[in-house]
Amino acid sequence: MPYSIQANIKPKKITPSTLRLGGRNPAGDEISFTNYYMELNGKPYFAICGEFHYSRYPEADWEAEINKMKASGINILATYIFWNHHEEIEGLYDWRGNRNLRKFIELCQRSGLYVILRIGPFCHGEVRNGGLPDWLFGRAFDVRSNDEGYLHYVRRLYAEIGREASGLMFMDGGPVVGIQLENELNAAAALWEMTAKQGDEYLSGGSRGSEGVRHMRHLKELAIGAGLEAPVYTSTGWGGAPVLEDEVLPLYGGYAYTPWSISAQNPLQQPTREYIFDSYHDDRAAGDFAPPYPKEKYPFACCEMGGGMQTWYLSRFQVEPESVSAMSLMKIAGGCNFIGYYMFHGGTNPVGQSGYLNESTTPRITYDFQAPIGEFGQIRESNHRLRLLHYFLRAFGERLAPMSTVLPEGAAGIEPDNTETLRYAVRTDGSSGFVFVNNYQDHVEMKEHRGVQFDIQLGEGSIRLPQNNTLTIRKNASFMLPFQFDLSGLLLRYATAQPVTVTGSGKLSTYFFAMPEGIDGEFMLAADGITSAETDAGTVRREKDGSYCIVVPHHVPAMIRIYRTDGSETRIYAMSSKEASMLWEVETEMGGVEDEPVSVLASTAGRGRRRILFSDTPLAGTAYGLEFFSYGANEFSFREYTDERNKQEWQADGEGCRIAAERDGWFENCHIQMPAKPITMEVKRIHDHKVLISLDQRILEDAQDVLLKIDYTGNVGYAFSKGRLFHDHFYNGAPWEIGLSRFQEAIEGGEIVLETTPLRKGVMNVAQDAAMAVEQLFEGEQTAEFHEVSAEVVYHVAVTSRIREL
Repeated sequence: MPYSIQANIKPKKITPSTLRLGGRNPAGDEISFTNYYMELNGKPYFAICGEFHYSRYPEADWEAEINKMKASGINILATYIFWNHHEEIEGLYDWRGNRNLRKFIELCQRSGLYVILRIGPFCHGEVRNGGLPDWLFGRAFDVRSNDEGYLHYVRRLYAEIGREASGLMFMDGGPVVGIQLENELNAAAALWEMTAKQGDEYLSGGSRGSEGVRHMRHLKELAIGAGLEAPVYTSTGWGGAPVLEDEVLPLYGGYAYTPWSISAQNPLQQPTREYIFDSYHDDRAAGDFAPPYPKEKYPFACCEMGGGMQTWYLSRFQVEPESVSAMSLMKIAGGCNFIGYYMFHGGTNPVGQSGYLNESTTPRITYDFQAPIGEFGQIRESNHRLRLLHYFLRAFGERLAPMSTVLPEGAAGIEPDNTETLRYAVRTDGSSGFVFVNNYQDHVEMKEHRGVQFDIQLGEGSIRLPQNNTLTIRKNASFMLPFQFDLSGLLLRYATAQPVTVTGSGKLSTYFFAMPEGIDGEFMLAADGITSAETDAGTVRREKDGSYCIVVPHHVPAMIRIYRTDGSETRIYAMSSKEASMLWEVETEMGGVEDEPVSVLASTAGRGRRRILFSDTPLAGTAYGLEFFSYGANEFSFREYTDERNKQEWQADGEGCRIAAERDGWFENCHIQMPAKPITMEVKRIHDHKVLISLDQRILEDAQDVLLKIDYTGNVGYAFSKGRLFHDHFYNGAPWEIGLSRFQEAIEGGEIVLETTPLRKGVMNVAQDAAMAVEQLFEGEQTAEFHEVSAEVVYHVAVTSRIREL
């Protein structure tokens, strides 16, 4: 069935922004804004922002995890500064160890990432009181207000943050490009955890109306006064939050899972509207987005697209990885040129001097968030899906950013439970662009769509995509397809594969495309500039107009070689969806030394050695080479796409580590072996709901980490060492994982006790004839049982290589 869409439009009107934001650093690099996107040195800069909370992660592992985020395609790291993590006791600030903000920012700079500091004072983040210290309450002033008593303490907090970040602002040559003020003022509050067990007392939602605007202005003035000057100031824009017009960039987001909408009376979440195409930057569009200013005045930017979601006590779920990548695709299709994830990296709540610092709706310790990078550094399936989008934005975001969103007729009328209507949209400049397709919807079982073709109406006629076949769009699929796409001067009329990245230049360039699951790659190339084309899998056919139609089966990779009239060569590497999930694009050998930060711009601009690798084993790039993190396997393989004229000399760092490499066609294949690390662990069942784990205290020797994997059924899982709770888990059907390296006291104690409370399905009644105390009588099924506990070694190896010409 052909689906038509009108792409014959005028280029979008892009003007200098009225936002009084921007700035220049000592090297002359400049950040600025148009009304549609952020600019770096006068060119569109597609921000890919990911949240990672330093105070929820061990200081010793920060650098490795920051590098993982960069390898995932993140170019800006955002982090909350939780007030009660630093001044839990009034007047006693703690910026040491896992709270060392300065060191964290410096490591971001060394890794080549920009930074946004979310300085509060109110943050939320499922932290007790939203991050406000307990001692701030019961005073003569209201929190989150314009009362001078409250602002006095905020001024003191900002001064502390300013000292920690001194010299690290963008204008100083540092990586801090953004400051977020407050969070969800007027839109959200948090339980006052000191009293919440006696009721539902919520903190003030902030100053209302004009007082809210005045409050945000106070905060901005206090931040600048503390030296927190940045080219970008942001605030959350949803829920009626006040916006400082032309002074602050409002940020938005969206979640597939909304546990705050769940209650005992309403236990089922309704599907959200996040997966219906919208046009966020068109004042004529009749979508759900309705800010208190003209849509086209500011760029539509996001800080809280759900990278996952933390389970809440009344809301247990497993975040589908498809929901995360579909969320990104929907925002980008709608005109978002600044995406931001909350969370991109999970963490672990510290335990404070006054008790647990979590919000009571969530687990005491774990803040894994089911994020693309987990609480213990695990790389999740959602990460594999997102990397392809991020690499595309890094390589082609400058092309995409100016393009308008076009919705097909009737798109605005689609409801979340509609499974019959195919959801699609276009971003285009009137002559080229991308078709976006989404067949995912949270809390709805979607249907497969067969026989799909797109008729794209352009000024010079129409393009049927694909021309010779049709598409079968599987349920939960989301992807984008290019049309009239420039391939180093050649014209790709369309492809039924998603562009990912490009490498090389001059005489040879290689474009990488990912074929969606179940869809053969059909590449239609205009004849101009081509002498011949060939593929090592699939078929090449000349059309009547001379175009080259190359079809690659979706389940096999293929290298398409296009020989050009000027003697150069352009290649297209078409990847199956499985192979594409293994692709990593990293930079190494950026010229830094251990005590000398790498220039942020040098790294983000690709001035290091950019490398394309395929690996099931997660990896990251450093200034010196590659780092691999292998879960459970002491040997693994990877391959790198390299110039076939060169060979690399490889070295694996670590006693007993061996690496072997050989050339295989377009790739250099490598195999790494490390000494196997045996696990000495005994599991003893005390009860079905309680087990004792005995550990060898040397269990972490020669291992990056050891990951306990706990298969159980229950309500809440608890892990104790010497009677002290050190980790927990709200049961949602997924395995409970604990990385032992950050819980040294548990290892030193030699024993861990796991316990779970019953998972109940039924009704709890209160006995009416209980004489001396409340007696609860449960009717129904209840389960509390540990099925299996296993341990998996996390191996780490650093790899360096030196290119040698053949």
